[in-house]
This record gives sequence, structure tokens and C-alpha cells, in this order.
Amino acid sequence: GLGAIMRGAGLVTRFIPIPQPTLLVGPGSSARLGQAVAGFGHEKILIVTDSVISKLGLLKPMTDALTAGGAQFVVFDEITPDAPIPLIEKGIAFYQEHGCDAIIAFGGGSSMDASKAIAVSISNPKPLRQLAGYLKGLRAPVKIYAVPTTAGTGSEVTVAAVISDPEKHSKLVIVDPRMVPKMAALDPSLMTGLPPHITAATGIDALTHAVEAFIGNWTTPYSDGMALSAVGLIFENLRTAYTNGKNLEAREKMALASTYAGFAFTRA
Repeated sequence: GLGAIMRGAGLVTRFIPIPQPTLLVGPGSSARLGQAVAGFGHEKILIVTDSVISKLGLLKPMTDALTAGGAQFVVFDEITPDAPIPLIEKGIAFYQEHGCDAIIAFGGGSSMDASKAIAVSISNPKPLRQLAGYLKGLRAPVKIYAVPTTAGTGSEVTVAAVISDPEKHSKLVIVDPRMVPKMAALDPSLMTGLPPHITAATGIDALTHAVEAFIGNWTTPYSDGMALSAVGLIFENLRTAYTNGKNLEAREKMALASTYAGFAFTRA
């Protein structure tokens, strides 16, 4: 009977509204996102990223655009892989200390998932372990914008955040459709410096999402279309991005593939 229950649950989930972010695509799109967010009237924006991205100067086009637009921002660049709870709590305190009212997630999946967890916790102040699961927050998270720097997780369009609990040596999943970023920039110029092994690993991550969505029990015509598009783009462009990391066209198409796979497995 489990298969029938799963199919029934799949039918129910089709009616859950899942927002889709406004997508800015192409070289320089991170700066265009900065221009757009600067016009939204936020008091102060928290940029969540990691130290490597910060040191490489990848934030500069976006932060220059924010500054030119008169937006105030602060940078929390301490994110580490799998976003452990103590680090997220530090990010929450940083957000509150600086009087922020929006978040820009800039980086890989860990930065985006940490941003989502911070956003939910700010609006629903209770221990992160109590927010794990489905729709545990009564109030909507604070606004999130996303700039992925890898083409793999698709977290810029998904409803979930995965964080780690070092005390229990486990991972927690927070699921809430309201965590989907309002806007995302797929900027291939931020990905040209990725090492080949990271390019390969993140590309296979996106492929896994697409295949899982296609063969799952909750598929829809929409999710199948997104999954097939992602698979096609990955097969056509991952080898090129791996062997020639400076190829902007291949990088852009891999970024789109990751996003399409995120759309697919979020719904399916």
C-alpha cells in the first residue's frame, strides 16, 4: 500500500503553490541583481557567503551595484560546508546586530541553505531543530535573493534547506515553499574559475536531481519537461565546462541545467 500512499501524496502536492524566482541570466547578471535589489528599499541587506568567494572578489560587481544604488549591506562570509547549526546561529545574531531586513545568498548550496535557515529563524524565533520538517514556521521567512556560484544544487529555486547538527551527527531538512528566493542571478562569469573536479561533481549533482525527478512517483508534465531539458543541457555542456572552464556559453547552460533540475525535483 505504500506505493498508493506515495501516489496520493503526489496528487496533493500538485496543488501546493511553489513560487518561482525572477531569473536574471548571463554574464553580469549578478550586478544586475544588485541594481534591482538596491531599488527595493531595504534598510540593510545581509550577504551570506564563504571566505573563499569573499577573498576572490566575486562579490564586487554585485556590491558595487548595491553601493551605486544607495543600498546598505553587510557581509557574513563564514559559511562552511553543510552549514552547521552553531554557524547559522552566529549568522542569525549577525543579522539582528546589524538591523538587516533581507538576505542575498551568494555561493554554493551551503550558502543558500544557510541563508534560508537564517531567514526562517528570524521570522520564527525558536531553536533550529524545532524548525526542521515541513512548514514548521508560522510566519513567512524574510526576503531572500540568490546568486549561485556552482551549477549543481539548484537551491536558488528549491523549497528546502539542508543543515547539519554536529551534536547529533545528522542533517536536518527545513521545507517551506516561502523560502524560495524572490530573484536569482545565473552569472556564468562567476563560475569560470571553478576547478574541473568541482565542475564535474556539481554537474553530476544536477544530473542526479533531474534523473530522480523524472523517475519519481510525483512527476508532472512540467517536472518531466524540466528534467529532460536539464539532462540534455548537461550532456551537451558538462564535458566542455570541465575541459574549458572559461567557456561562458557552456557555463551558462550548465547553470540553467542546474536550475531546471531544481525546478523539476522540487515539484516531483
